[in-house]
Amino acid sequence: MTGPVVAFAMEWVPQYRAPFYERLREELVGRGVEMRLIHGDPPASRRKRNDAEVLDWADYVPNRLWTVRGLEITAQPVFGRLKDVDLVVLQQETGLLLNYLMMARSKVGGPRVALWGHGHNFNPLEASGLAEGVKAVVTKWADWGFAYTERSAEVFLSIGMDPAHLTIVQNSADVEALHNPIGPVSDDVAELTAGLQRNGANVAWIVSALDRWKRVPFLLDVLDHCAERIDRFAFVAIGAGDQASILADAATTRPWLHALGARFGADKAAVGRLANLTIHPGLIGLHVIEAFATCSPIVTADLDYHSHEVSYLGPDNAVVLPADASAADFAATVERLFGDPAELASLQQGCLAASQFYTLDAMVENFAGGIVDALSTYRRRW
Repeated sequence: MTGPVVAFAMEWVPQYRAPFYERLREELVGRGVEMRLIHGDPPASRRKRNDAEVLDWADYVPNRLWTVRGLEITAQPVFGRLKDVDLVVLQQETGLLLNYLMMARSKVGGPRVALWGHGHNFNPLEASGLAEGVKAVVTKWADWGFAYTERSAEVFLSIGMDPAHLTIVQNSADVEALHNPIGPVSDDVAELTAGLQRNGANVAWIVSALDRWKRVPFLLDVLDHCAERIDRFAFVAIGAGDQASILADAATTRPWLHALGARFGADKAAVGRLANLTIHPGLIGLHVIEAFATCSPIVTADLDYHSHEVSYLGPDNAVVLPADASAADFAATVERLFGDPAELASLQQGCLAASQFYTLDAMVENFAGGIVDALSTYRRRW
């Protein structure tokens, strides 16, 4: 291919993101653009999720990692591999040293630089004022911005990004494996789902990285209240993380609780077909897409540190309780929904409609269009 070249220099590739890169690469070929992907390993804070991917066509280069006053610093030794590209897409993260090198190079004749991200970190318990301030300054130096959602775009614009140099990608994920899984279901999952179906259980689930932002101890409290109030209640947790053991340990004394750890493909699909609700009292992120795809409406709380995909939720596809809602409040809501088939069916229809709007196809189309625009737009220099 003799056309322009775009390179994604990512810190790492989560499993859920791999289909996006595959599909985007194919789409860009049709638009005359060559796409390359360079990545390393996840930082320490993400390794317990057990969802890193290595793509056979990508260029894998191990990162060098440090932690300085709680901030993870990553050196991606790929500077020399980006000399012959026309556009480099980087993550909008303060701790990635490559961002500063590529930004400086872009102003003296190097490749254009695009930043892909949320705009800033909305989690007040995790965000650093200094880091977010640096992020705001650096973002204005970029030639292009790729914002996860409309809410993200508002942040990009508020810190000075030219609206003509901004693409809203409408962040999504591939859910094809939930509808048409490849491969067999694991024996333990097959046995579990058959038993739940045979018993006519009222099944709820969570599919997410189980870290501290998911309020796992509070979730367990909610589930205990649900088990007391709801006949034949069952809950399945899919996901790994530093708090996954809380649910795994609790499951040894609660026959209605099933903690499966990280599962993908056919296993996740088998559980998703049975789940009628998603109980998710903590941080909401991209997993809303899986809730939509399985028509299992989310019950959550109006927290101030949700990721931007929370904007996809509405009264037609989810129930969002006040931030100070108690475990009993959550359980009462779940009990009401299981006891009111009409209300539950209405929310499930809302999920179905959302699943047809927030698609990976739309994200790929938006991103590809933004890349073509970024390659053809006049670039700013110092």
